[in-house]
Amino acid sequence: MQDFNINNIKDKFLEIIDKIKGFIFANDKTKKIFFSCLLAFLIVLQITFFGFLVRAVSPSEKQKDENVVMKYSLSGNMDYKVYLKPNDFIKQDYLGPDEAYVLDLIDYVQISSLSNFSSNAKTKVNGNNKLVATLKVYYKETSDTNSNPEILNKEKILSEKTLSFDDSRYSVLNSYNLYLSEYLDMLKEFQNQIKIAMDGYLEISSTSNFEGKVGGIPYKDNYTTVLKIPLSSSVIRIENEKTDEKVSRIYEGDLAKNNKLVMSYIVIANLVIFGIICYLIKKIFVFKKKTEYEKEINKLLRNYDDIIVNTSTSIDIEKYKIIEIEEFKEILNLSRELLLPIMNYEILKGKETWFYVIKDEILYRYIISESLLNERKYEKHKKF
Repeated sequence: MQDFNINNIKDKFLEIIDKIKGFIFANDKTKKIFFSCLLAFLIVLQITFFGFLVRAVSPSEKQKDENVVMKYSLSGNMDYKVYLKPNDFIKQDYLGPDEAYVLDLIDYVQISSLSNFSSNAKTKVNGNNKLVATLKVYYKETSDTNSNPEILNKEKILSEKTLSFDDSRYSVLNSYNLYLSEYLDMLKEFQNQIKIAMDGYLEISSTSNFEGKVGGIPYKDNYTTVLKIPLSSSVIRIENEKTDEKVSRIYEGDLAKNNKLVMSYIVIANLVIFGIICYLIKKIFVFKKKTEYEKEINKLLRNYDDIIVNTSTSIDIEKYKIIEIEEFKEILNLSRELLLPIMNYEILKGKETWFYVIKDEILYRYIISESLLNERKYEKHKKF
């Protein structure tokens, strides 16, 4: 009884689906209307996808401003204190920034660097912040140090910190006590070897390198601040080369270009939609009108394909007692009760098809043919 009720519910559901399909595909006119609406929707979708692809490949400045996914800024500064050796001239333990310093009185320079990251959206970032000292030495040919050729460039990493966060803001502080004696000794030794006049200074750089992700899409960036400490004069001033805040933007086009998977999906979507559009255009303008026979056969095969078995083998009906079935529902119920499939065999191509179930010596047969459909249609009109 329970199986019967489940089958009835399934039949009712299929009937509803069939009615909906029947309403949409009632005739060629309604088919064209349905396919035309679907075509219009797909054309709009195609234009949207194609527009996104164009923006990804060659975005204009105006489109860029309208399609910012994330805006972020990088900033930082370096601060320092100059600690002195014990002496009879200056009583303070250290001197602050932007003063003149006697090189021989300097014990060490306490350097602090601060790097900031700020964005308008949460983003995952990994990277590092390095504090690096580079000894640079030049021939002293002219008073313009920028035009003198470089003869020595020696780099040393003073301190390194890891960057790892998943947020919209982050700051990293890096500090180091830089003793100048090591670099002064190196400079003097080099000068004694080559016996020429030269200029030397120590460049302290704080550089943040990172790889970020927004929306699963990667991007890269860096930010550097620099201090310069002269080493060739008796009295020096430390140059703090302050770097302006760096503002960057991640655009829709950048995300697409940086992510091959996204780009491949966009291209595939464009091709698939274009193929469907071509198919619908063909369906709309090259419509083949189906006969009542074809509609009825297609409906049954579509709705009951789980129980109907197509066969191309003819059957010897002389061996069986034939019982004609007037409605398809009857042979459907019979098939379910006997737990046997419904065989489908087209006797005449495009003209007549048999649906039958065989049990022992009995063949239960439901026939669909053009002539029978016309008769049923005539009888139906005759009643009214």
